[in-house]
Amino acid sequence: MRYRFCWIVAFWGLIFEGVSTDAIGIPLDLSAILGSVTVEQEQRQRYNIQPRIRIGDLSAAFDLEIFLDHEGRIRDSGWDFSSRRKGVESLLRKIHYVRYGDIDDRNRRLSLYVGALEWVTLGTGLVMRNYRNTHGSPGIKRAGLDVRIRHIFRGLTVRALIGNLLDLEGGGPVFGARAEFQPVPLLDMGVTAVVDADQFSGLPDSIRAGLPRDAFAAASVDVGYPFIDRRHLRARLYAAAGRILDEDSGTGLALPGVMVDVGPARLQAEYRWVNGRFQAGHFDALYDVNRAIVDPRTGATTTREATLQSASMQGVFGSALVRFYGIFVASGSYQHLRGDGGNAQIVEGRAGMIPEFLEQIPKIKKVTRAEGYFEKRFRNISLKSLFDGTPNTRFGYVVALEPVKNTVVIMEAEFTYLPDGSGGFKRERILNIQTKITL
Repeated sequence: MRYRFCWIVAFWGLIFEGVSTDAIGIPLDLSAILGSVTVEQEQRQRYNIQPRIRIGDLSAAFDLEIFLDHEGRIRDSGWDFSSRRKGVESLLRKIHYVRYGDIDDRNRRLSLYVGALEWVTLGTGLVMRNYRNTHGSPGIKRAGLDVRIRHIFRGLTVRALIGNLLDLEGGGPVFGARAEFQPVPLLDMGVTAVVDADQFSGLPDSIRAGLPRDAFAAASVDVGYPFIDRRHLRARLYAAAGRILDEDSGTGLALPGVMVDVGPARLQAEYRWVNGRFQAGHFDALYDVNRAIVDPRTGATTTREATLQSASMQGVFGSALVRFYGIFVASGSYQHLRGDGGNAQIVEGRAGMIPEFLEQIPKIKKVTRAEGYFEKRFRNISLKSLFDGTPNTRFGYVVALEPVKNTVVIMEAEFTYLPDGSGGFKRERILNIQTKITL
């Protein structure tokens, strides 16, 4: 390990000594990131050099990092090639992102992104809504893939994603795909499918090795009528149906639904029906947290699929994303279903100040980012227990300050809950405090 560290330091030295962009013919920017991050529930020091390049529509950033534990020992995260899987993981850790075009550009034919996935929603969100693969980052790092091809044939658009490219090594990643087309003028249709090839893929190798593969899949279809399509106002009426692709299955319906984009806001509302084992937005921001969890007392594993309950329920769902006069951006959603299974609710909220606004306030102008979030799914409990810890609870915040030019201090905290082995839940904290210096 000592020699490995020397090679890393020597490589960093060559970079700092100035491989000039003129010499290599590629626009190159460098950042240094130093700080303390949570890895496996302990704090470690992280030292990272991040080169960034941009060539036309292609841009990329890479992470050349080392970790030191609390005793000052160099850990092999990102530099472990002792096995095929570890080697692939170490290579993927080097990718911060690779981007070609913009995934959300409606006029672009091909867009591609490799790296951290955030807030990915397929279609109306009946199967996948606000999915992310960044839990535990950068201690745990997942490189996902998101690609979209538009206007293939008569308006056909295809999008595909992989939650974690490393899971391809074991055959168990989360796959998502969606196709959109117009069967007749003024009527659009979409088909979505999401497959978790092995719900145990996120568990440590020592636990996963003794478990059989356990796949889970769900699909949906939606039909919409875009009755307004203007530059600053788009509105679409839709109906959607989803189903778990399993013998012990369930169905979800969203009818009617409306989605409106007006200026800086997006609004969505729908009436939902659920029959059997179905959960709207099953693949969400919490999915990688409780895809599969282990009871520390018994060693038993429980997948999220196993927590689905058969019920006949109906109710409302609504969401909003608003950018308010260049001051802040806020988003939130709420679901409330009732039926023979009691009630099922979802509460999500996120709010943050826009950097350009922060710069105008003298007392906090050094704050470049400030946001917080809260997410929870719960059944058969009152709102009084909203903040009680469960595996379906997540909250946190991000604050960034720029004390001097080109130097930003970033503090991130995320809280989730896992079984404590005695019938309750313990809070897990991920705390990252890092300084980013642009060279």
